[in-house]
Amino acid sequence: MAEQRTDATYCVRHKDTPTGLRCGRCETPVCPQCMVHGPVGVRCLDCGKPPKLPQFEVSTPLVLRAIGASLAVGIAGGIVLLFLALSGFGLFFYLIASAGFGYVVSEATSYAANRKRGPVLAVIAAIGAVLGHAPVIALTGLLHLILGAVIAGFIAYVRLRQP
Repeated sequence: MAEQRTDATYCVRHKDTPTGLRCGRCETPVCPQCMVHGPVGVRCLDCGKPPKLPQFEVSTPLVLRAIGASLAVGIAGGIVLLFLALSGFGLFFYLIASAGFGYVVSEATSYAANRKRGPVLAVIAAIGAVLGHAPVIALTGLLHLILGAVIAGFIAYVRLRQP
């Protein structure tokens, strides 16, 4: 009579789940909840992670350059927006200009970071776009111009966020 094995293998992440599956790369026992189907078989969660795209990996020096670009363009654009607000073009034109301003800040931020994108750069661009509206709101005292800051910050954030 054949001898029956009683050695049970358990999933590394779920200690109480018996399994007969192993990762094709590192031979770690995985249960059906933890396995990732790859092109060459079953992988564990660690081996089955897709590689990060280099477009979204931003180093510290690039983040610092992006901060500088966002603030510089934000300040310069804030001066232009101040002249627009004081010239009397109207709220609608100001809001359209704010949307374009958000786009310009996001492009400058991305360009300073070697055309990278991601959540960190999206927040940096949004902050630069919103800070550009601070002198306009402070000097004119028109609180309805806050909507322009919100629009610019939103456009800058959406342009650089990770899809």
